[in-house]
Amino acid sequence: MSELSRKKAIIKRAQALALKEYFALDLSALAELQSYYESSLEEVISILLFYADSIGIIRLQQLSALRTDIERALNNLASLQTELLNRSLLASANIGVKPFLSHSAAASALDIAQRTTRFVKQFTGEDGLQLSDRLWIINDNNKNKVLRAINSAVIQGHSASEAAASLVANNELPTKEIKNKVNNASSEKIGNVLKAQGKDEDAAYWQARRLFRTELNRAHGMAYQNSLEEDDDIIGTRFMLSPNHPRVDICDMHASVNRFGLGRGVYPKGKNPWPAHPNTLSYVEAVFTDEVTDEDRATKQDRIEWLSNQSGNIRIGVLGVYKNNLLQNDLLKETMIRSKVKTLKKRFG
Repeated sequence: MSELSRKKAIIKRAQALALKEYFALDLSALAELQSYYESSLEEVISILLFYADSIGIIRLQQLSALRTDIERALNNLASLQTELLNRSLLASANIGVKPFLSHSAAASALDIAQRTTRFVKQFTGEDGLQLSDRLWIINDNNKNKVLRAINSAVIQGHSASEAAASLVANNELPTKEIKNKVNNASSEKIGNVLKAQGKDEDAAYWQARRLFRTELNRAHGMAYQNSLEEDDDIIGTRFMLSPNHPRVDICDMHASVNRFGLGRGVYPKGKNPWPAHPNTLSYVEAVFTDEVTDEDRATKQDRIEWLSNQSGNIRIGVLGVYKNNLLQNDLLKETMIRSKVKTLKKRFG
């Protein structure tokens, strides 16, 4: 066995183990994140119970103190979430450099992991936001949503209670609507509203979950690619679909097109389009110089050519309906594949 073959075997074995470790980290971090949100909700409900009167209603005079304690609980959730993300980012980056530890100094690998983690934290997306901005938005929206629900229930309950008292003083019975508004100010009813909010697809937990998965994937993949940058035996990286890739999307194109004549889904160092979208578990793997064949070099194709040769459901999965229509009318250019549909509609109608 040649020296290169031995090297490849060592790296590929280490990569397989590291990939399993990364997927396990992803699941454990998300499980811990979920436990934080569940515990926070339980704490909020306990606070609501504490401020309720003898019949379970939260009165207006308790609202200010209640809000203070609720904010404290949500601020604690935000702190735990940030600490977990920071810890998990570094762990993910450390896993990313593991396949190359046998061929680089441990100190150098540690430096790559730390530099990658810093980069991910400071990375600015197309929307101009950094990681800290995204976390702040999630936490602020969560706090505002919870406090609005509590404010609305307590204030409306207070008004309804006064209306009910006025009716009783005049020997009249409160209406069902008034009674319902009073009951909606109970700790139990408010708690149920908050539980329902937490199940919404735009709830803070689901936003945080998407953020965690996106950034852990970024830290892992970037640390991996940074580790192989100086290795002359490696020609590039292959775009790999997640084992649980749920449906056809742009990742399928990236993993299949032979854009540079290096093989299907293979890109020169620094040119891999991974990650293609948020919340992805797609990853990259090293491709060695001796793995590129003459057939690979001869079958180079651009993305438009690849798309044109696919079935309709694959084209629509990758492009969407509007861009697929442009493709079929020979109007779609490579530079338009990632363009927003609204931008293209201004041009083509």
